[in-house]
Amino acid sequence: MAELVFVGHTSIDRVRNSNGEKIQPGGAALYAAYGARTLCRDLCLVTAVGSDYSFWEALSEFPAEFIARRKGGSTRFDISYDSDWNAHYHSSDPGPASAITTRALLNAVRRGAAFVHVAPMNPPKVERMVSALRGSGLEVKISVNSCINYMDSSANRKAILKAASMSDIFILNERELHALTGKEVVSEAIKAIKSKTLVLTLGEIGTMIRSEGTKDLIPALAAITKKAVDVTGAGDTWSGSFLAAFHKTGSWIKAVSYASFVSAVKCTGWNFEKVRRLRFDSVEDVYDLIIAMKEKGRQLRLAEALKNTQEPSDAALP
Repeated sequence: MAELVFVGHTSIDRVRNSNGEKIQPGGAALYAAYGARTLCRDLCLVTAVGSDYSFWEALSEFPAEFIARRKGGSTRFDISYDSDWNAHYHSSDPGPASAITTRALLNAVRRGAAFVHVAPMNPPKVERMVSALRGSGLEVKISVNSCINYMDSSANRKAILKAASMSDIFILNERELHALTGKEVVSEAIKAIKSKTLVLTLGEIGTMIRSEGTKDLIPALAAITKKAVDVTGAGDTWSGSFLAAFHKTGSWIKAVSYASFVSAVKCTGWNFEKVRRLRFDSVEDVYDLIIAMKEKGRQLRLAEALKNTQEPSDAALP
């Protein structure tokens, strides 16, 4: 039985930034699954890779039956970051994306999943998957996350908005909100999103959540890390850990706090190398660690705190 199901790309990424260059495993669904794995143990990843995929250890944590293997090249992204950590996509190859099927997703969800998270993919495909889930009669909550790179056409934007309207949770950032709705004023833009719950990430400010007719602004955890190593997949990691924490606690505040911390840990290493070794038994364990990071009235650097602090559970920390 899988508590949470993640569906979307697993990729081979070429990443360049001021810290160097790496060829590394990536993909929005894989990052989100690793974010959730810090708190939840029973996860399923519905994805596909090509015959050239070499990062099998990264996939070993998830049931192999839902990871399609196809001849030919894997999904690939070539990404560079400027000094302000703005991403520039130089090329992308969808590879075996067509092998990520609605049938496989439904089969995974039928294992009794409480949540399914649809990571950024071709918007018409996302719409079809969400529609199929809604029509399946399965008792599952649906989370949808999209990406600015899929908002280049009116047809794609329409499909994303349709998927959002059928979802329980729709996650996006401010830039994506403006691109998706065409509205510059945030208060007007969010009215165009019909999801039951809208989760709008606002960077260092925090996260705004609109749910059941109310809005809440939850501040981000500030000064957790001062120097990033690699921000690739940070938003996807945030989404996965947010979903896991909300599944465990039912609290938006705890979910945002937990996701902020896990996403910050992710940025202290390449790909998900730091998050992969992060384990917590509860969200409250993270609170204990954050409090322990306070020393003599100043906030410790994250790497130092993780190295020197004994976490209260049996979690394995970076």
